[in-house]
Amino acid sequence: MPFFVRAPRPADWSWLGKPLPSFDRARKWGPLYDLRHADLSQIDLRDRSRELLGSFFDTRTKWPLDLPPEFDPAKILEANRNPGLGLRALHGRGITGRGVSAAIIDTPLLLDHNEYGDRLVFYDEINAWGDANFHGGLVTSILAGDTCGVAPEARIYYIGSHNYRIMPRKKTMVPDVRAHAKALEELLDLNARLPRERRIRVVSISAGWSPAIPGFRTMNRTVRKALEAGVFVVSANTFDAFERGLWFWGLDRSGPSSPDDTSAYRALPWQEWISEVAVEENFPKFYERRLERSKPPEFLLVPEGSKTVAHPHGRTDYGFYRRGGWSSVCPYIAGLYALACQVRPDVTPETFWKAALATGDPASVARGIKTYVGRIVDPGRLLESLRRP
Repeated sequence: MPFFVRAPRPADWSWLGKPLPSFDRARKWGPLYDLRHADLSQIDLRDRSRELLGSFFDTRTKWPLDLPPEFDPAKILEANRNPGLGLRALHGRGITGRGVSAAIIDTPLLLDHNEYGDRLVFYDEINAWGDANFHGGLVTSILAGDTCGVAPEARIYYIGSHNYRIMPRKKTMVPDVRAHAKALEELLDLNARLPRERRIRVVSISAGWSPAIPGFRTMNRTVRKALEAGVFVVSANTFDAFERGLWFWGLDRSGPSSPDDTSAYRALPWQEWISEVAVEENFPKFYERRLERSKPPEFLLVPEGSKTVAHPHGRTDYGFYRRGGWSSVCPYIAGLYALACQVRPDVTPETFWKAALATGDPASVARGIKTYVGRIVDPGRLLESLRRP
């Protein structure tokens, strides 16, 4: 029987739905327009194709009757459910993550969404509060969503947890991963009690931590404990968890392009990529120091942008995210590992990563004047190589 410590309420964003007087009054998320729940029905958007193609929106966004011909929100929402790079063809052959357990540590989750609710078997919370959050639905959809996910039949264990603490007097939030470490410890304790065939093989944590924040050493120690127990923890710090380092980089793609077309992807410029980690201000410098100390690594290049995912407002709500950053890449990799566990139950993180690099399409990436070898992940070739004896 599933265990749920509580069921977070659906998110209420109704306050965002007031009709906008002009497009320039729309909210922004960094340089991109955030049109989720926005009422644009009375605005002339016919000359706004560039901004619209770079925007976030959802199934509750209200559009005018006339839109630029190159921007069709319904088609973009539907097409970008596809996790891409040939994964749906693999799903059609039965490679779906069936029989594999995966876990997620992220923000409070809407438990009964149609995208994943039937496979959610465990939900607990540590340092979590409030209504369901969009971020939890995003990562769960990418890892294991029925229509959006890399591993659409994997079992899901989930702990809601924020990677910060609130300082009421200062009215601010301070990065802190001690709760994440406790959540991972709880998953490992639970795992030890599960039957072997149902044990968690991978945990996705779309967060990062540097020595400057509380919980850094505790988190690293718990990640090492997980690896010793046969659990692969995929996070922004995956590069720091192995002797040789496992390095990845995000691939961007426009919303109207095909998720299966390798040529539609481009590696994000370095400053855009490192700025999208969105964890805490000290992480980029910490990451670059580690990169400088490593041997010139090969980067696994993984899709991060143009994703349709479950939204936290109701069981049938979805949102489109033009960019997803590291938050999208971590569950994508975790989903691929779940597929690898299905086709080769004795796979290890190192074996998986070596095979992913060996079977990926070459594409160099640059950081300033330095150029690194990149490999665009090819799920079909990767899993076929792991199936061979």
